[in-house]
Amino acid sequence: MNARTRIALTAAAATVLTATCLWPLVQPTSWLVGATFLLLLLTCTGVLARRLSLPRPLVLLAQALVAVLLLTVFFAGDVALFHVLPGPGALSRLWSIAASGADDMSHFSTPAPATVGLRLLLTLTVLGIGLLVDAVAVTYQRVALAGLPLLTLYAVGTGIHPHGPIWLWFLLSAFGFLTLLMAEGRDRVARWGRIFHGSAGTMAGESTSPLTASGARISVLAVITGLLLPLMMPSVGTGIVADFGGGGSGPGNGNGVITAVDPLASLAVSLQQNVPMPVLSYRSTSNDPGDQYLRIVDLSQFNGVSWSTGTQRALSLPASLGTPQDLASWVQRTQVRTEITTQLGYVQQWLPMPYPATGLKVQGDWRWEPEGRTVIGGSSNQTAADLDYLVDSLALHPSQEQLRNAGPAPDQIKHNYLALPPDLPPVVAATARSVTAGASSDIDKALALQDWFTGGSFAYDTKVPVSTGPNALADFLARKRGFCVHFASAMAAMARSLGIPSRVAVGFAPGRQQQDGSWLVSTTNAHAWPELYFNGVGWLRFEPTPTIGFAPGYVAAAPQATSNPTIGATATAGAQPSSSSHSLACTTLERHLGDCGADQGSLGVHHSQSPLSLTSPLGLAGWALVGLLLVLLLVPMLWRLRARRTRLRRSPAGGAGPTTLTEQQVLAAWRELIDTAWDLGIPPDAAETPRHTASRITELGELAPGPSAAAGRLALATEQVLYAPEISVRLSLRQDVREVRDGLAARSDRRTRVRAVVLPPSSSRLYRGLWRRTRARIADTTRRGAAALRNGLRLRR
Repeated sequence: MNARTRIALTAAAATVLTATCLWPLVQPTSWLVGATFLLLLLTCTGVLARRLSLPRPLVLLAQALVAVLLLTVFFAGDVALFHVLPGPGALSRLWSIAASGADDMSHFSTPAPATVGLRLLLTLTVLGIGLLVDAVAVTYQRVALAGLPLLTLYAVGTGIHPHGPIWLWFLLSAFGFLTLLMAEGRDRVARWGRIFHGSAGTMAGESTSPLTASGARISVLAVITGLLLPLMMPSVGTGIVADFGGGGSGPGNGNGVITAVDPLASLAVSLQQNVPMPVLSYRSTSNDPGDQYLRIVDLSQFNGVSWSTGTQRALSLPASLGTPQDLASWVQRTQVRTEITTQLGYVQQWLPMPYPATGLKVQGDWRWEPEGRTVIGGSSNQTAADLDYLVDSLALHPSQEQLRNAGPAPDQIKHNYLALPPDLPPVVAATARSVTAGASSDIDKALALQDWFTGGSFAYDTKVPVSTGPNALADFLARKRGFCVHFASAMAAMARSLGIPSRVAVGFAPGRQQQDGSWLVSTTNAHAWPELYFNGVGWLRFEPTPTIGFAPGYVAAAPQATSNPTIGATATAGAQPSSSSHSLACTTLERHLGDCGADQGSLGVHHSQSPLSLTSPLGLAGWALVGLLLVLLLVPMLWRLRARRTRLRRSPAGGAGPTTLTEQQVLAAWRELIDTAWDLGIPPDAAETPRHTASRITELGELAPGPSAAAGRLALATEQVLYAPEISVRLSLRQDVREVRDGLAARSDRRTRVRAVVLPPSSSRLYRGLWRRTRARIADTTRRGAAALRNGLRLRR
């Protein structure tokens, strides 16, 4: 291994060690293994390009193109040309994945789930920093400056981390950079000549180089100083050593406060994905899809813009969840058992369950929040991914008359679930009073609100963004366009303005029934709905989102435009679609995919267009990139064939006498012999004479007597052209060059022969020549422009 290859591998290792500071930001952390593998391939590309003696800019271009190909293969290979080339479909997929990753960055807190978007962005970051480090340290041989991109990666990673800089990541980053400096220093010292070692009495295994020992001592001293100096400076703080003992906040193993990311923002991201991803599957003993809503968490805090979780305490998971305390005995109920299996990629900390759950059998470290009746992971590593669990729940069936006779809510419920911000737009409460003007009881007011949203004046549209402005609710009521997040938030806020305790629940709609009777839930079934409180019954679900989900049985008398996503199942009284809705065969999943026929447009649902066409700018750019890649792959081979044909075109085909050969013919044939040997694994040496070059080619190429003699004749003719007054040897240039090429090819393996044709090393002369000519033209143009500018300024004076 030569010095530059050693430095290149050390640079890649330094990048990976520094990238470990990004490791805890996303769970699971297997993305770093894939990024390391891709970075190694990128490093090998740089090593190969430098072996071919390509100009420095072309080395960077080759590595950048390989990075694009690798990202295409690993993230968009199913839509790429030949599963490798980034065509328009692959570019569209990569752009969509990157956009979803940017959304995930703004919506998830650390540790975030390892969504495909986040994995792409993290991998792209590691490859980008690795490419910069390789270019600075190896291609341009400025190793010390390579610390700047490494410092950038470390600063970003530790800046995002919830606990800030951690001593371990600092040590790993410092070790990687110091190792890179020492590798470069070893190469620099080796160029001085002979290296003198210590005395013979040095212990075995101990470093005998004074320079190495001094460098190691200085490095250790610098790292220790960087770790401990903040402790000696009170104005700076404790620094990264503060987290030496671990610590930090989190759910923990005790009774902690539930904190989490914005569930509504995560839900919006799920609904806006172009490709639905399976989340979980389940089997239920209930035949009513309205009883199969899988609830994750409830949001009780409202600031006028968004809803968030409260500060309820999570307790140890009890053996039995029990019946809700506020559920009266006169409420009709049905026991439901649900078997749920989650996918490996579902890494949320909440456990999806029907509401209200009364029993749970699940493996792992889980905590129970009794007020919202939700279950959350007891530690940051406990997620709902790849689980099989059993839930017992109650399907409640109160009558409307029972709900009309329900008494007022308890004071504690009113205190927690009636709060509204003082700056809430007045139009929210005014609209609520206007819609419910003819209703006398809370249930009638709730039904009036639900009917107003589903009556036809509102449209369902997942492309409407979740606004973060102070007038978000007012804008939605005026625009009358949105998806479940908007409808649930608006109805819950309007219910509070009418004195009805309310909150927003986040979870999954029933999904799609499979042939075996199970139900499949995907990201497009992510859903939000309002829950309103009624004394003696508790929290009841309502469905204000038009064309989505199922109206509960206790509001069956109210008109509701819902769709039934069952296959082979009959609609219950609480899930009857109106005449304007889709047919039973049109499922919730199909509606999100846009496969429900011509009436889709009447619902106001807009779907993204399929991948790029040739008429779009991005499509043209994709095809142009594919064409450029093909051209770049073909250029070395075509240039080499043209050079061979040009050099031997005017050479005599048969035996030629000394007087019939010209100097240009002989030198062209000799250059062709040198390049042929180079392509087949014998690089040129400009310091050798033609005779020594022929001997070396004969020896390394193990030429037979015939090709060896042909190489000797060409060498002798070249020497006579350069040094003798005339050529005295008789030879056939074409035949001799062909004989040497055949002799070398016969002794080479198949890989070497294929490389000699497809990617000949001698083609690097083309790139070096192009680079020299381009640089000369740029310099000449710059000089002319400067001279013209000076002349123009002189004339103005």
